[in-house]
Amino acid sequence: MFKYRIKALWLGSLKSFATKEDAKSFATKDDIKRLETIITALGARWGLLNEEAFRQGVYEIIKSEGMVVSKELLYDKNGEVYGEPSDVEYYLIVKDGNIIMIEITSAIKRGDLPVIKKKKEFYEKNRNVKISRVIVITPFIHDKYPDKLKAMGKDME
Repeated sequence: MFKYRIKALWLGSLKSFATKEDAKSFATKDDIKRLETIITALGARWGLLNEEAFRQGVYEIIKSEGMVVSKELLYDKNGEVYGEPSDVEYYLIVKDGNIIMIEITSAIKRGDLPVIKKKKEFYEKNRNVKISRVIVITPFIHDKYPDKLKAMGKDME
């Protein structure tokens, strides 16, 4: 409909302009915002479908640098991390006696940071070790203020 309306206006004489009623049929700011939300949701869905491929690519890069990433799964029966009993997945690098937790995700938003912190604390408590560093790797920051999210992450260290 949008293409047709433009074409109809274009083919009309130069003396005729879109009326107020014609303009109402064009996309409003709310329509554009809804479309942006739909596109973002589709992108996130695509990311979820391809997150494992992205993760494997990052692990290959880490491996090529001579580091070994191990995967560990802990069961959180009290729901300390996600608010309900669940498996908690960890990717870890042990280097020079230090444990580095790696979080690889297709997208990150502000609400993910407290969960990552809970994961770290849960691991430390259950394994009686100290995680020296948490590294989050993502190609997409889903936040209106990406720099603020990065600063929040640094403050959590």
